[in-house]
Amino acid sequence: MKNIDNKEIQTEEQPQHQKLDGILTKKINGKTFVTQIYFDPNSKDTFQEKLLKVVQSEHKE
Repeated sequence: MKNIDNKEIQTEEQPQHQKLDGILTKKINGKTFVTQIYFDPNSKDTFQEKLLKVVQSEHKE
């Protein structure tokens, strides 16, 4: 996949049978990032717990 600047970008394809749960769009330094969100319906973690893990991992870096 290529972005607007015709540069290669990394993507992870989800199986076609999995329902899209949401889309986040964020503009940073003139570039727009579109993120598709999929949740595992069999997961035992809540969205809040998953988000907290992401924030904590970003804080450690």
